[in-house]
Amino acid sequence: MFYWSGAPSLTRKFSGNFFLLTVIFCCLDCGKDKNVSTTEQTLQPAYGGVLRIVAQSPESLDPIHSKNYWESEIVLQLFDGLLRFDQNLNVVPALAQNWQIAPDGRVYTFQLRSGARFHKGREVNADDFVYSLTRLLDPKSKSVDTENYSMILGANEYQAGQASFIRGLRAIDPLTLQITLKQPYAPFLRVLAQQPASVVPKEEVERSGVDFGKRPVGTGAFRLRQWNTPGEIFLASNPDYFEWPPYLEGIHIKTVPALNARDSFKDFLEGKLEMSFVPSDQIQMAQSRKEWAFLSRPILRFMYLGINLKDPLMKDIDVRKAIHFAINKAEVMGNEPDYSITNSLIPISLLGSNPAANEDVYNVKAAQEALKSSRSCRGRPPRVKLWHATASVERKGLLTRLPNNLKAIGIQVDLKILSSLNELNQKIYSGQTQLFLLGEVIDFPDPDAILNRLFNSRSKGNLFAYRNGEVDRKLREAQTSMNEDLRAQLYRQIEHQILEDHVIIPLFLAKYSFVSYKRVQGIEVSPLGFQYFPIRKVWLQHLE
Repeated sequence: MFYWSGAPSLTRKFSGNFFLLTVIFCCLDCGKDKNVSTTEQTLQPAYGGVLRIVAQSPESLDPIHSKNYWESEIVLQLFDGLLRFDQNLNVVPALAQNWQIAPDGRVYTFQLRSGARFHKGREVNADDFVYSLTRLLDPKSKSVDTENYSMILGANEYQAGQASFIRGLRAIDPLTLQITLKQPYAPFLRVLAQQPASVVPKEEVERSGVDFGKRPVGTGAFRLRQWNTPGEIFLASNPDYFEWPPYLEGIHIKTVPALNARDSFKDFLEGKLEMSFVPSDQIQMAQSRKEWAFLSRPILRFMYLGINLKDPLMKDIDVRKAIHFAINKAEVMGNEPDYSITNSLIPISLLGSNPAANEDVYNVKAAQEALKSSRSCRGRPPRVKLWHATASVERKGLLTRLPNNLKAIGIQVDLKILSSLNELNQKIYSGQTQLFLLGEVIDFPDPDAILNRLFNSRSKGNLFAYRNGEVDRKLREAQTSMNEDLRAQLYRQIEHQILEDHVIIPLFLAKYSFVSYKRVQGIEVSPLGFQYFPIRKVWLQHLE
């Protein structure tokens, strides 16, 4: 999903705020910290203790209604689905202990774990998953996460009110669930590993007078003990967790109306938190403290310059080439510590990634030649508008440097700053924008999550008005093929064609600087970052 590229926020559903817990964890590397000694690496996990963190106040902890990453991270601790991601982005068992896929790629059969229980004590069964996925797709639920599940057979008819149930969801017996798709969809297991596919108990969701989003009941390693609004949330360890009891006694989450890194880092310095995001001017200090663990890593989020093909001037490929060739990414990025340069659309950790094939095309002379070749300009310097949502102080610097690159080849730039992401979206979809600075959070680790969403001519997420029949055809083939090697080849071809069409200019991968006390052990994060951080594995070293 796209996000506002102002302050270092990570919003999944069009919000400009951010959750520090996400920021705290997302930059950790999947490997071990090279600064941690062998002795530290071989410590045995200890039980006990409370992890103290801070978050922006959530609105809902219902897995189909949590709209932002700070909510998603808390939800992950409370709920489970059939599957989950490991730190290397592999799909691994959660409540499904194994599964089979039919040769036609349409029928998925899951064998559930015996003995897995909801927090209130009832055992989970296949009917619970039929109910949960039906609830997710029910228009009355008003979930914004239905798109990737609509390929289930009968989902569209159910959503249109033409059927009373989804025929592709079937409980064969209490521990066997079968899901049938309309057609093969290769990323489907990865889709099922996302938070909206979590299982919920019908009797608790439909309990009279209770807001399930405020009183969530799941199967997760932690359960909600207390939620004082505003102020704090306390999650207690679930001793009956199907995997193993978590090491921590609980998680104390300080909730605040508006969160910023500087305030959280101040709390960290005062010993009120175990971990924190690090303000850019404090990175050197954070790196120097021996009792802290500091890391900075990229995650699956990138910033780009988008070009709206609805605009007559932007339909001219020579103008688009000139803009692309004119951008000096190193200069535009400046000294911002939260980004690293990218020339690719597919991040390095995903299927089909081939960063070596995508070189930086910055070339002032080539940009000037492309502009001269443009029939739209006819020798006159063009004037374009660059649109952006509310910008932080750091982003204002970037928004000065980027137009300067274009001015250097003769393109005049008018900067248009809007008050919200929603307002910017409206301008883009109505065709009023020419250039827009945005970002993309990749919801699940598959190229389909970005390439199909952004560039399929029928996708609601296609902000560029981009239409290429060959790209559409290859996207469909990549979606339906169960051959991962073929899919990787197709996605490389798709990426190459899109970059050759100059409708998007990838700029930077997001990364975050993180600090924690070294007594916090067991931190394990994938490139997906915070929303899939397994706090059940975290433990606190008890120092003498």
